[in-house]
Amino acid sequence: MASGRLLLVLCLCGPGLLARASSTEEDMAALVQYEKCEILQSQEIIRMKLITGTWYVIEILHHRTDEKTYGRDLIEVTTCPTITLKYPAESDTELKLYWNEDEGDVDYRFRINETTSPGKWESAGAQTGILTQLNKYVQFAGTVFVRKAVSDHMVLTFCSPNRQLYSLVVSRNKTLDDKDLKSIKSQMKRIKLPVTQTKLACRNSSPASRAAVWLLIAATCLMTHRAGFRFVK
Repeated sequence: MASGRLLLVLCLCGPGLLARASSTEEDMAALVQYEKCEILQSQEIIRMKLITGTWYVIEILHHRTDEKTYGRDLIEVTTCPTITLKYPAESDTELKLYWNEDEGDVDYRFRINETTSPGKWESAGAQTGILTQLNKYVQFAGTVFVRKAVSDHMVLTFCSPNRQLYSLVVSRNKTLDDKDLKSIKSQMKRIKLPVTQTKLACRNSSPASRAAVWLLIAATCLMTHRAGFRFVK
């Protein structure tokens, strides 16, 4: 999924080196279990009518490690993307997801095969929109799992077998409480779904939010250094 102009945030934990805790052998072994999208689960009870409307993208969590992203565990996205969910023509078996950001938009169409358990959305056709015309755009063909859906935030995991695996943390507001973000990461750690890269969005709303990002980076560096993680270039 395209993510707009990116501001790379580097953590100088050592001379020319960056901690790569997310690329451990244990993480990669755990990742193999998820790449076929077979063991991912969705929230059992979801009131779909309540999750329609507009959401702000707070974080994009990548679960696969691409060689091009080595050394980029934490990235700040300079835009504040939104997604809008709606049922076309009052259907309860079809769902549209509209992604919008500064550089353009993408229209997704999904099919809900089990209306009594609507937490799995199967892609239905190619995406359209301005961003799909970019060479870097990769069409998504797979399933979206609604991992968590509450009144003020959701976690949506996009899985295309052996190709794409990432999650969106979205909120009804441009911010989300730190305890909720920590809870989401803790849950992923419990099920051994590794987070290999985190993109932070909607962080430009205030100087305080930007300061919080830098404090988070500094704390991560310190913890990584103390834990004695292996460093790579």
